[in-house]
Parts: sequence; C-alpha cells; structure tokens
Amino acid sequence: MSSADLKKTFLEYKDRAEKEDALKLTAFMKCIEACGLKQYKTCIEASVWPIHQDKAKKILIDRIISHVLPDIAATAVGQKKKLKGKAPADDPEVQEVLSEIQNKLAAKAGESKVKAQKVDATTARLTDASGYTGSHKERFTADGKGKGKDGRVDTVENSGYVGNYKGAGTFDKKH
Repeated sequence: MSSADLKKTFLEYKDRAEKEDALKLTAFMKCIEACGLKQYKTCIEASVWPIHQDKAKKILIDRIISHVLPDIAATAVGQKKKLKGKAPADDPEVQEVLSEIQNKLAAKAGESKVKAQKVDATTARLTDASGYTGSHKERFTADGKGKGKDGRVDTVENSGYVGNYKGAGTFDKKH
C-alpha cells in the first residue's frame, strides 16, 4: 500500500471541474462505499469530515491521506470501545483499522468507478435508429448517431426556388 495508490483511487472520484486535487463529501462517500468501507459512513459524516473541511466543504486529497483516514480509524475504534471521543492514535487497534482502510482504498487504484450500463431489450430496441421510420429516421445518420439540430429543424434556403425544383441556379446558363 502506498500513498500514490491512495491518491490514484481518490483522483478517480474527484470532480472533473475541480482545479485542485480535493474531494467533496459526496465524492468521498462514493469512494468509501465502492471500496467496501460502508460501516464508517456515519462516523465520517458526523464526526470526521466537518472538522477537516474548508469553507468550500472540500478536503485536499493529501490531507485526506495524512489526517482524515487516521481520524476515521481513531473515531471508529473510539465508538467501538464506547469512548467519549477518539481512541489514541498509537492504539494497536487504531493502527489495524487504519491499515485495513488504506489497503481497501489502495486495492481500488486503477479500477474505473464507472460501470457499463446494462442494456435490456426495450432500451436496445428504442435506441436502435435503424428501426425508425418516417421523419424520425431523418434525425440519425446511418451508424445511429444523432444529427443534432440538422435532424430536427427544416432549414429554409430563401433562394427563390421551391423545394422540389431540381434546376436551381441553371436559369441563366446556356446549354
């Protein structure tokens, strides 16, 4: 387990629009659930996250690795032992829980958080543009991609010719 693996896991859950390497609570909780650490959700939401978050309610990934994860382990052990606060950081049980959390998070490094969507028969039929008829088939290309505005809106050329006249632009030409 290395902090690089932990950072790689957290970066997969980072909001793409964020400029800095930081996580909001919702992204962090998705990561925690995906790594099989659901039992720590309540202690994270109630005790640990509010202490470490900034004004934008984010925490830098490096701070998560160095401060938040040890706090989660200490808080979880403290709750398990029915202490009023956190268990001491040098407690062997805290170190064991911290190691478990870090190992599960590091094991997810490189695995994509996005899973392929299951496509049932109805969805497959409705998204297959080759079966469309009438004006609907004009909205898609041969490979099934949408044409966008070109497929929805009839454009007017304002050239002075009617739509079905095939000899547009040939009036002044000599044969």
